[in-house]
Amino acid sequence: MATGELKAALERLLDVRGVVSAAVAGADGSLVEGLALGESELAALEELVPTALASSQALGALVGEGPVEQSLVEYAEGPVLMAPIEPDAAEGTGHVLVVRLDSVSDLGRVRFQLKRLLPGLAGPLRAGPG
Repeated sequence: MATGELKAALERLLDVRGVVSAAVAGADGSLVEGLALGESELAALEELVPTALASSQALGALVGEGPVEQSLVEYAEGPVLMAPIEPDAAEGTGHVLVVRLDSVSDLGRVRFQLKRLLPGLAGPLRAGPG
């Protein structure tokens, strides 16, 4: 996996107004790479990823309407948006992007930018070690 490229792609996501932290997680909730605007936010992100991912997977299993494209879970500290980076991520393999936002009012802007930024995250994950 090309870690430098992955970090650069996450930095571009952090440049989007309203994004507080962003991480790539394995389907098991393990943190592959994460960046945040502050040190305390990074620590919170490491704790948040498995919980948010488990919530999303549970909701997907409950609804059972096919693979999850995106999910949003609202916490007191701010909403968390999750999206599969690879098509099979919603089925329990692959990687998932986890993004914490300042507020729900930032959701539209971030979702719009994700269409442009998700391919930049998928490339380094497919690249293998590096």
